[in-house]
Amino acid sequence: MIGGWSAARLARFFPNQPLTGSFTPVACLESFAWNRSQAASGLLVHPRLVVTVAHAVMFRAGARLFAAAQVKVELGNVRAWADAVVIPSRFVEHAGYVPSTDLAVLRMPWEVCGPMQPPLVVDSEKEGSAALWGWTLIQPRAQVSIPITVTVDEEGLLHYPATNLPAFSGGPLLRSSGPDLPEEVIGLHRAFHADTQQGEAIAFSSDDMVEAMRALGFDV
Repeated sequence: MIGGWSAARLARFFPNQPLTGSFTPVACLESFAWNRSQAASGLLVHPRLVVTVAHAVMFRAGARLFAAAQVKVELGNVRAWADAVVIPSRFVEHAGYVPSTDLAVLRMPWEVCGPMQPPLVVDSEKEGSAALWGWTLIQPRAQVSIPITVTVDEEGLLHYPATNLPAFSGGPLLRSSGPDLPEEVIGLHRAFHADTQQGEAIAFSSDDMVEAMRALGFDV
């Protein structure tokens, strides 16, 4: 478990049509505060929940972190403002310097799709081949998948060769679990280290998801 969660109300949504037919669960995100904005990625794991990294929905002012005033989520033909977000309280308390707590869960204002088969959350083996998914920064933003090989360090963070992909923050690391089976999610991309040319991701677990859902009022 990654510690307690704090919740913050965000902007009202504007209505649109729910997702229909086949769609990708990889979300395109844009956060706003004051006169600033930042782009990121995320993953739909429930008809009303998108996971991403905390720093994608927060802004730094000096030594403090502040939640975005609005977070826009785009999924296929759905565009909506998230109406709540939860993040680990330790991430805020330590001004974002605890990488393993860099996780946020966004609540959509309504169910954007029917019952879905989300990616399986892998709680054990994280190393090996996977694909990093995310949305590019250049307009019009496009979804991209990059093959990677993942290793895990002693602190439990995931590492893989990568290039600097700023709008990929919050994008999932997915791998196939077999023919006709749902994909597995092993982590969320959070950083690129220029000195080592390595990407870094937090290991995402089912315990994280359960704790966040309870903080948002879901009975799990």
